[in-house]
Amino acid sequence: MNPLSLLFKKQYAVEEKVQRLLRFLEDMAHLYQAAYEAYLEGSIEEFSQRNQELGEIEKKLDELGHQIQMTLLHESLMPNSRDDLLWFLTKLDKVPSSFKHSLGDILLEKPEIPEELHSSMKNMLIHTHLAVQALAHATDSLFSDLRSVRQHVEEVSRQESEVDKIEYKLLQMVFENKKYDLAMQYQLKGILKQIGRVTNLAEDVADAVLILATKHST
Repeated sequence: MNPLSLLFKKQYAVEEKVQRLLRFLEDMAHLYQAAYEAYLEGSIEEFSQRNQELGEIEKKLDELGHQIQMTLLHESLMPNSRDDLLWFLTKLDKVPSSFKHSLGDILLEKPEIPEELHSSMKNMLIHTHLAVQALAHATDSLFSDLRSVRQHVEEVSRQESEVDKIEYKLLQMVFENKKYDLAMQYQLKGILKQIGRVTNLAEDVADAVLILATKHST
Protein backbone atom coordinates (compact mmCIF):
# COMPACT_ATOMS: atom_id res chain seq x y z
CA MET A 1 0.00 0.00 0.00
CA ASN A 2 1.20 3.53 -0.79
CA PRO A 3 -0.10 5.06 2.45
CA LEU A 4 -1.09 8.58 1.53
CA SER A 5 -2.08 7.85 -2.05
CA LEU A 6 -5.43 7.10 -0.42
CA LEU A 7 -5.35 10.36 1.49
CA PHE A 8 -4.42 12.48 -1.49
CA LYS A 9 -6.32 10.50 -4.12
CA LYS A 10 -2.99 10.14 -5.95
CA GLN A 11 -2.33 13.87 -5.94
CA TYR A 12 1.40 13.49 -6.32
CA ALA A 13 1.84 17.23 -6.88
CA VAL A 14 0.82 17.75 -3.25
CA GLU A 15 3.23 15.07 -2.11
CA GLU A 16 6.09 16.72 -4.01
CA LYS A 17 5.32 20.10 -2.43
CA VAL A 18 5.23 18.59 1.06
CA GLN A 19 8.61 16.97 0.39
CA ARG A 20 10.03 20.38 -0.55
CA LEU A 21 8.47 21.92 2.54
CA LEU A 22 10.22 19.35 4.72
CA ARG A 23 13.57 20.12 3.08
CA PHE A 24 13.04 23.82 3.83
CA LEU A 25 12.24 22.94 7.44
CA GLU A 26 15.47 20.93 7.78
CA ASP A 27 17.43 23.80 6.20
CA MET A 28 15.95 26.19 8.77
CA ALA A 29 16.91 23.86 11.61
CA HIS A 30 20.50 23.80 10.32
CA LEU A 31 20.63 27.59 10.00
CA TYR A 32 19.09 28.08 13.44
CA GLN A 33 21.81 25.98 15.04
CA ALA A 34 24.53 27.67 12.98
CA ALA A 35 23.26 31.17 13.80
CA TYR A 36 23.06 30.50 17.52
CA GLU A 37 26.51 28.92 17.62
CA ALA A 38 27.93 31.91 15.75
CA TYR A 39 26.40 34.25 18.33
CA LEU A 40 27.84 32.23 21.21
CA GLU A 41 31.26 32.38 19.56
CA GLY A 42 31.01 36.14 19.19
CA SER A 43 30.65 36.19 15.41
CA ILE A 44 27.82 38.70 15.11
CA GLU A 45 28.33 39.12 11.36
CA GLU A 46 27.89 35.39 10.75
CA PHE A 47 24.91 35.33 13.11
CA SER A 48 23.23 38.10 11.12
CA GLN A 49 23.97 36.34 7.83
CA ARG A 50 22.53 33.01 9.02
CA ASN A 51 19.52 34.77 10.48
CA GLN A 52 18.91 36.54 7.17
CA GLU A 53 19.22 33.26 5.26
CA LEU A 54 16.76 31.64 7.65
CA GLY A 55 14.30 34.48 7.06
CA GLU A 56 14.56 34.04 3.30
CA ILE A 57 13.86 30.31 3.56
CA GLU A 58 10.91 30.99 5.86
CA LYS A 59 9.36 33.20 3.16
CA LYS A 60 9.75 30.39 0.61
CA LEU A 61 8.29 27.92 3.09
CA ASP A 62 5.30 30.19 3.76
CA GLU A 63 4.63 30.52 0.03
CA LEU A 64 4.92 26.78 -0.47
CA GLY A 65 2.60 26.14 2.47
CA HIS A 66 0.06 28.51 0.89
CA GLN A 67 0.34 26.66 -2.43
CA ILE A 68 -0.29 23.34 -0.70
CA GLN A 69 -3.33 24.73 1.10
CA MET A 70 -4.77 26.11 -2.14
CA THR A 71 -4.21 22.77 -3.87
CA LEU A 72 -5.94 20.93 -1.05
CA LEU A 73 -8.90 23.31 -1.14
CA HIS A 74 -9.35 23.06 -4.91
CA GLU A 75 -8.68 19.37 -5.54
CA SER A 76 -11.42 16.77 -5.25
CA LEU A 77 -10.29 15.31 -1.95
CA MET A 78 -12.56 13.77 0.62
CA PRO A 79 -13.43 16.50 3.18
CA ASN A 80 -12.01 14.58 6.14
CA SER A 81 -8.72 13.94 4.33
CA ARG A 82 -8.41 17.56 3.26
CA ASP A 83 -9.22 18.84 6.75
CA ASP A 84 -6.66 16.45 8.26
CA LEU A 85 -3.91 17.87 6.09
CA LEU A 86 -4.92 21.50 6.65
CA TRP A 87 -4.94 20.85 10.42
CA PHE A 88 -1.51 19.25 10.22
CA LEU A 89 0.02 22.04 8.12
CA THR A 90 -1.25 24.65 10.60
CA LYS A 91 0.50 22.83 13.44
CA LEU A 92 3.68 22.32 11.40
CA ASP A 93 3.92 26.04 10.60
CA LYS A 94 4.53 26.79 14.29
CA VAL A 95 7.99 25.17 14.17
CA PRO A 96 9.63 27.54 11.63
CA SER A 97 7.91 30.45 13.37
CA SER A 98 9.61 29.42 16.62
CA PHE A 99 13.01 29.57 14.90
CA LYS A 100 12.34 33.11 13.71
CA HIS A 101 11.06 34.38 17.05
CA SER A 102 13.94 32.82 18.99
CA LEU A 103 16.61 34.42 16.80
CA GLY A 104 14.59 37.63 16.62
CA ASP A 105 14.81 37.99 20.39
CA ILE A 106 18.57 37.51 20.26
CA LEU A 107 18.90 40.12 17.50
CA LEU A 108 16.78 42.60 19.45
CA GLU A 109 18.18 42.08 22.95
CA LYS A 110 21.78 41.18 22.09
CA PRO A 111 22.16 39.42 25.46
CA GLU A 112 25.45 38.64 27.11
CA ILE A 113 25.47 34.86 27.49
CA PRO A 114 28.06 33.69 30.05
CA GLU A 115 30.75 31.43 28.62
CA GLU A 116 30.10 28.71 31.21
CA LEU A 117 26.71 28.14 29.58
CA HIS A 118 27.98 27.87 26.01
CA SER A 119 28.88 24.18 25.91
CA SER A 120 25.54 23.02 27.29
CA MET A 121 23.62 25.42 25.07
CA LYS A 122 25.42 24.09 21.99
CA ASN A 123 24.50 20.57 23.08
CA MET A 124 20.91 21.73 23.50
CA LEU A 125 20.97 23.11 19.95
CA ILE A 126 22.29 19.81 18.56
CA HIS A 127 19.37 17.92 20.10
CA THR A 128 16.97 20.58 18.81
CA HIS A 129 18.29 20.07 15.29
CA LEU A 130 18.00 16.29 15.62
CA ALA A 131 14.40 16.60 16.86
CA VAL A 132 13.38 18.63 13.81
CA GLN A 133 15.17 16.17 11.50
CA ALA A 134 13.27 13.29 13.11
CA LEU A 135 10.02 15.22 12.66
CA ALA A 136 10.78 15.66 8.96
CA HIS A 137 11.50 11.93 8.63
CA ALA A 138 8.26 11.07 10.43
CA THR A 139 6.26 13.26 8.08
CA ASP A 140 8.09 11.90 5.06
CA SER A 141 7.21 8.36 6.18
CA LEU A 142 3.52 9.17 5.82
CA PHE A 143 4.10 8.90 2.09
CA SER A 144 6.27 5.81 2.03
CA ASP A 145 6.18 3.58 5.09
CA LEU A 146 3.56 4.06 7.79
CA ARG A 147 5.22 1.36 9.88
CA SER A 148 8.27 3.56 10.46
CA VAL A 149 6.32 6.65 11.52
CA ARG A 150 6.19 5.64 15.18
CA GLN A 151 9.95 5.05 15.26
CA HIS A 152 10.65 8.60 14.03
CA VAL A 153 8.02 10.09 16.36
CA GLU A 154 9.65 8.33 19.30
CA GLU A 155 12.99 9.81 18.22
CA VAL A 156 11.46 13.30 18.31
CA SER A 157 10.29 12.61 21.88
CA ARG A 158 13.72 11.29 22.87
CA GLN A 159 15.45 14.43 21.57
CA GLU A 160 12.85 16.66 23.22
CA SER A 161 13.51 14.90 26.52
CA GLU A 162 17.25 15.53 26.16
CA VAL A 163 16.59 19.22 25.52
CA ASP A 164 14.37 19.39 28.61
CA LYS A 165 17.11 17.84 30.77
CA ILE A 166 19.75 20.28 29.52
CA GLU A 167 17.38 23.23 29.86
CA TYR A 168 16.61 22.34 33.49
CA LYS A 169 20.31 22.01 34.38
CA LEU A 170 21.09 25.32 32.72
CA LEU A 171 18.26 27.05 34.57
CA GLN A 172 19.62 25.66 37.83
CA MET A 173 23.05 27.05 36.98
CA VAL A 174 21.58 30.45 36.15
CA PHE A 175 19.47 30.85 39.28
CA GLU A 176 22.02 29.37 41.68
CA ASN A 177 24.79 31.67 40.47
CA LYS A 178 24.81 34.80 42.59
CA LYS A 179 27.03 36.60 40.07
CA TYR A 180 23.99 37.11 37.84
CA ASP A 181 21.54 39.80 38.88
CA LEU A 182 17.81 39.09 38.68
CA ALA A 183 17.37 40.87 35.34
CA MET A 184 20.10 38.77 33.74
CA GLN A 185 18.70 35.58 35.25
CA TYR A 186 15.27 36.18 33.75
CA GLN A 187 16.72 37.22 30.40
CA LEU A 188 18.69 33.97 30.24
CA LYS A 189 15.63 32.03 31.33
CA GLY A 190 13.67 33.52 28.42
CA ILE A 191 16.42 32.58 25.97
CA LEU A 192 16.58 28.99 27.18
CA LYS A 193 12.80 28.66 27.17
CA GLN A 194 12.71 29.86 23.55
CA ILE A 195 15.13 27.14 22.48
CA GLY A 196 13.15 24.55 24.44
CA ARG A 197 9.94 25.73 22.78
CA VAL A 198 11.22 24.54 19.40
CA THR A 199 11.41 20.92 20.50
CA ASN A 200 8.14 21.16 22.42
CA LEU A 201 6.44 22.22 19.20
CA ALA A 202 8.27 19.55 17.20
CA GLU A 203 6.98 16.90 19.60
CA ASP A 204 3.44 18.28 19.33
CA VAL A 205 3.59 18.11 15.53
CA ALA A 206 5.10 14.61 15.67
CA ASP A 207 2.10 13.50 17.74
CA ALA A 208 -0.12 14.87 14.97
CA VAL A 209 1.84 12.84 12.41
CA LEU A 210 1.24 9.71 14.46
CA ILE A 211 -2.48 10.47 14.66
CA LEU A 212 -2.64 10.81 10.86
CA ALA A 213 -0.65 7.60 10.36
CA THR A 214 -2.90 5.67 12.71
CA LYS A 215 -6.08 7.10 11.22
CA HIS A 216 -5.13 6.37 7.61
CA SER A 217 -3.62 2.96 8.16
CA THR A 218 -6.96 1.49 9.20
